[in-house]
Amino acid sequence: MVPPMLRKLSLIFLGLLLFSIVLLLAWYRVDGIPVDETRKYMVGNGYTSTQDADGDLVFAPDEPNGYGIVIMHGALIMPPSYAKSAAFFARLGYTVYLPNGRGRLSITAVDKTAERIKTFDVNGWYFIGHSMGGMASLAAISGHNIPVLAVALWAAAMPSDFSRLKIPMLFIWGDQDGLLPIERFNTGKRNLPTDVEYVTLPGANHKNFAMYSHQFFDNDATIDWMQQIDFANETTAAFFAGHREAAAKN
Repeated sequence: MVPPMLRKLSLIFLGLLLFSIVLLLAWYRVDGIPVDETRKYMVGNGYTSTQDADGDLVFAPDEPNGYGIVIMHGALIMPPSYAKSAAFFARLGYTVYLPNGRGRLSITAVDKTAERIKTFDVNGWYFIGHSMGGMASLAAISGHNIPVLAVALWAAAMPSDFSRLKIPMLFIWGDQDGLLPIERFNTGKRNLPTDVEYVTLPGANHKNFAMYSHQFFDNDATIDWMQQIDFANETTAAFFAGHREAAAKN
């Protein structure tokens, strides 16, 4: 016969386990879901988008410039949430690949990304990583032989050490970011090269680098979400273009 105390502890454990499962399922149903407005960027002038069975997205430009961009999504955020950015860069001539990580975690897409980009006919790659996607981008670059010209990190926490990477990096951060407050932001700098170009966007938060439903633990932005995405796109495009020109001269 099971002692009463053991039975009580078992019930408490099962209750906590059930609560955790329900909470996790609710989190997946609420966070990172693309808003309806993303659909209008899946089709547009100057590019064609396709979605693979595994959730990967490709935005193919009508007039390719010979280069590709990988956009690594944040934790739980579905790739279509970055459709506005993908469309923007495709119109500039970039082939844009958005891998979909297992469990909606981009860090699980590192090896797949390295293999998939071999199938594209481009001269070199750029990476954009939002949140977890920043670490996933640098993990892919450091762990695989990828011809990378530059990287843009958008509100990317950096728990791993990539300080020895010799690649031009841009880091865009918003001072209203609830997931990456100033203390954590400054701590993460220690794991990045000393020559990273940092840009602070006043009023920007964590969520509004993409177009999705909700972000737990974030702060409200004090600027419009379209303004934040446009700023990130345009600043990143200028950074990439500058390093493409530098690479062409060498």
